Amino acid sequence: MMKNKPRFALLAAAAVLPGVAQAQLVISDTLTGVKSSYDWTALNGACLTAGNNTGPIPACTGLKYYGQTTQVGGATGRLPDTPGAGALRLTNGDYQAGTNGNNQTGAVVSNFTFPTNQGLQVTFTTVTYGGNAYPNANGDNSGADGISFFLSDGSKPATVGALGGSLGYSCSNGNSTYDGVQGGYIGLGIDEFGNFSNSGDNTNTGANANGGAGAIPGRISLRGAGNTNWAYLSSAYSSYYPSNLTASQRQAAVQNTCRSGTVWDYSNASRPKKTSTQLKYNYNYITGDTLDGVTIYSQEATDQPTRGAATPITYALSITNDGLLSLSYSVNGGTTQPVISNQSITAQNGPLPSSFRFGFSAGTGGGSNVHEITCFKAAPVEQSSSSAGTNIPQLGRVTAGTQLYLSYFHPKNWWGELTAQTIGPDSTGKLVINSTVNWDASCALTGGPCTAMGSGTTVTAQTARSILSWNGSAGIPLQWGNLTTAQKAALTAGDASSTSARLSYLRGDRSQEVTSGGSGTFRARTGVLGDIGNSSPTWVGSPSAPYNGPWVDALYAKASPTEAPGTYASFKTTYGQRQNVVYVGSNDGMLHGFRAGSFDANGNFVNNSTTPNDGTEILAYMPAAVVNTIHNGSNGKLDYASPGYTHNLYVDATPGTGELYYNGGWHTWLVGGLGGGGNVNGPIGDGITTGTGAIYALDVTDPTTFSESNAGKLVIGEWSSASISCSNMANCGNYLGNTYGTPVIRRLHNGNWAVLFGNGLNSKNGTAGMFIMLVDSKGQVTFRYLDTGYGPTQAGTTNKNGIAFVTPADLDGDHISDYVYAGDVYGNVWRFDLTSQDPNSWSVSTKPLFTTLAGQPITSKVIVASVPGSGLGGPARLIVSFGTGQAFPATLTSAASYATANQALYGIWDWNMDGWNAIAPSTAKYASLASSAGPSGGIVPYSNLQQQTSTDAGTSASGLAQRNVTSSKVCWSGSTDCTGSNVQFGWALPLPTGQNEQVVYSPSLQYGVVNVNTLIPAVQQVLSCNTTPASGFSYGISVANGGATAKPYFYDNDGNFLTSGGQGVSAVGMSGTGTSTFVSLNGKVYAVMQGSDGTPRFIQINPSATAIGSRLNWLKLR
Repeated sequence: MMKNKPRFALLAAAAVLPGVAQAQLVISDTLTGVKSSYDWTALNGACLTAGNNTGPIPACTGLKYYGQTTQVGGATGRLPDTPGAGALRLTNGDYQAGTNGNNQTGAVVSNFTFPTNQGLQVTFTTVTYGGNAYPNANGDNSGADGISFFLSDGSKPATVGALGGSLGYSCSNGNSTYDGVQGGYIGLGIDEFGNFSNSGDNTNTGANANGGAGAIPGRISLRGAGNTNWAYLSSAYSSYYPSNLTASQRQAAVQNTCRSGTVWDYSNASRPKKTSTQLKYNYNYITGDTLDGVTIYSQEATDQPTRGAATPITYALSITNDGLLSLSYSVNGGTTQPVISNQSITAQNGPLPSSFRFGFSAGTGGGSNVHEITCFKAAPVEQSSSSAGTNIPQLGRVTAGTQLYLSYFHPKNWWGELTAQTIGPDSTGKLVINSTVNWDASCALTGGPCTAMGSGTTVTAQTARSILSWNGSAGIPLQWGNLTTAQKAALTAGDASSTSARLSYLRGDRSQEVTSGGSGTFRARTGVLGDIGNSSPTWVGSPSAPYNGPWVDALYAKASPTEAPGTYASFKTTYGQRQNVVYVGSNDGMLHGFRAGSFDANGNFVNNSTTPNDGTEILAYMPAAVVNTIHNGSNGKLDYASPGYTHNLYVDATPGTGELYYNGGWHTWLVGGLGGGGNVNGPIGDGITTGTGAIYALDVTDPTTFSESNAGKLVIGEWSSASISCSNMANCGNYLGNTYGTPVIRRLHNGNWAVLFGNGLNSKNGTAGMFIMLVDSKGQVTFRYLDTGYGPTQAGTTNKNGIAFVTPADLDGDHISDYVYAGDVYGNVWRFDLTSQDPNSWSVSTKPLFTTLAGQPITSKVIVASVPGSGLGGPARLIVSFGTGQAFPATLTSAASYATANQALYGIWDWNMDGWNAIAPSTAKYASLASSAGPSGGIVPYSNLQQQTSTDAGTSASGLAQRNVTSSKVCWSGSTDCTGSNVQFGWALPLPTGQNEQVVYSPSLQYGVVNVNTLIPAVQQVLSCNTTPASGFSYGISVANGGATAKPYFYDNDGNFLTSGGQGVSAVGMSGTGTSTFVSLNGKVYAVMQGSDGTPRFIQINPSATAIGSRLNWLKLR
């Protein structure tokens, strides 16, 4: 720690601790209760803040070591803590800039050991807070010193190391307690003051250039093996370190040896000499990392510092049985940040001992801090599922046909998988999903063993790839020679020279990845395919839209269609047997397309040499926006190829697909955004920071033309916040934020086709709106933007507004979109009117149709449905149904988080259809009210909704949690449906309270039933090593009233209805993610989904549960 500051030698020099016992294979010590379950020896200030003195670690309250000092911190600002809310304290802190916590030490060392023959993974969480604001070398009031965790040889006596910057692990160059840990193997220093990595304070190696001295505050550092202590030196070099030396001479001998890293000759104590013999192990500095954007310490000189307000840092340290070392950490439950990954440690540290002993130590000097450990786990590498980051559910939409396609991400080293599994009947005719995958795209790209395809399966890595990009004006091959000067500069910023090496790495070359021996330039990947997060698989196969013609605009019958009669039928015939391709975005920076067989003219699945089903990538696209951000020369944690890469988002949204007509022919397009990707400073975990987005469009009509030489034809274009321009508005790029939603392709009344998409989240201007990408008869693209004008200024908040998903509605069945509905982050539901032939007349409603209770955010798609009206033959009502919730991604300093208000499902009647009814054909008019009969102010109030209630209904025979939902009748405004008051405009179904349940996956309408998977987020108390995994319920409710369906909706595994309390259950705890896919098999219908743990799941549903409600937005079903 600080030089020339008084310090008490309170910890016995390398004190030998009693007892040796072999560890259990799994250790889990929460340290929050009244005692530890394991055998530790506690020294000096080490104590349990909620302890009762019944275990090996004493209680803090009454601990003689602390005397009359005030024990600050804990759960309330002062100790003791209540059982279950405590921690292992190593040192006390201060409530002012005083000396209450000065010159203290504390340590625990295990009397048990842990075998290394299966490797070891350790996870623990630390907090540092409540010190006396003593300034560090940077002038920051950090307090001091730090915490260490160490592993030592289990066959050696249990000891702790030197004081000061050594943090109880290494030897000291100048402190009176100078011995290092006996048999030390790895020491991790969590160092707010900065001396653990300072060669001027301890050992002869450090983090500074050329080993120079100097403190580096806020550093997380690793030191290697060492045995620099009097006991070892006097035994190994007895002639140089004779037993007759005085105490002061012994101190000088060890300190000189520590400082130089060489053996000293003290045979003549009056004239000691430095020898040429180098110590093989002297706790040499290995590597480290400095925290960015956050400090280790907090609440300095604060009267009531609390643990809950501290910055928890969770560490995961692992050593495989063959000596590969990894260390990562997570701040505040945020993204795991690697310090070292799979590096061989044995060359530097020697072979692993047969067992390890554990130790924690901390110290203070002239500066102080509370230093605490809140949990500790150890397990063999093979058994451990520990991670320093949060537990985030897999976010997938299942795509099913003959095969089921599931996407995955793996937080450890951030790699991904896309698998194809056969789905079909078993011997009894029931649905079954083959557990062995037909292919795994990760294996196809990476090669080598592929356990997903069965034990012993080996795959040859794909070498030739067709990867495209955009240079600002045209599609290009993603090859060095085709990049612009600016793109080359972006990919090589900060490099010694401009070369194609990084681009080759991004294309899949692995020759320059860092090896376990430390050579190489770029991050060692587990697989070439990056993690697949919020992008769900999109299947493109045989054309199947209902565009059979002749094409007639029901609103403008005299309009001449551009689509020639019979052309779509010819298109279907030409491409009916084309290669099936599954597209998905990945956070390796690319949209990937993998081949997946085809269908013949009779609908039979085909897997042959012409259209293989093997998961080989046949097309990839790296957006220009990603080319510009995938290399971050100023922050390696956000740099995909950097060995220090933590995590970033690049192509993290689900692409949309559809057919459209131009240049005298039909085409299939794939259009997508980047989700939370495209931001220079990484993922945005709040609603305030400005983000940037991009939209790309590819022509994927004919997979046989997929090649880099055809890039100019395959890439339609790419438009970003910086480049997009609109014909009706200047600077419309300021309205384009992170493009989370899935674009939709539709025909409009001006005779052109269009791509419709929300303006995204966190845009510069922060309002909500919709972009319209018009494609004219010659294929030329122009944009229009319709802005609601509702943003932070209007709402009186700093949080930005935005629209993620839009839902077009074809109100008269002519395959031309009339209205578009969307929900925004503020909870408003908007209607966009596209009924005019003149784009200049397209508009958005001046007021929202509805605003959710307390501004519950709408970040998923709304459903637009027609439900029967009042009375026999009455006009149908148009109902907009949706759920509320919002997920924020994890960042470097914050965990994934969710909207905090209680969320709900809604169904809102669009009661003002007079404008539509005035121009619509007689067969397509909807129930409507005059403005005078509508809600006051024109916005449907929450109080005028029929409330339904969701309650727990036990568990099914198979153990699935169930919920019942009421089915109260909606007394529609303007009707005589109810004998009492008829003033309602829809329904609301609040989700149960207490679990932060959300709707972040888009619902779907099937058989008149709203189907939606809710998310109950994983519960990770950041101060605990334990996590409750994410879960959720699959709801099936009537679109007409938001209640239980007329007949039971879900079946059990034996084909019996799931009921409770005499009614069919309306929600089942499937823990499904994404939007369910519905599969028909042998006259039965199943909802198929991906579980939050990544596994496929399905449940049989009753398509006859209700006959009410039909969708007004056409979707392709498989």
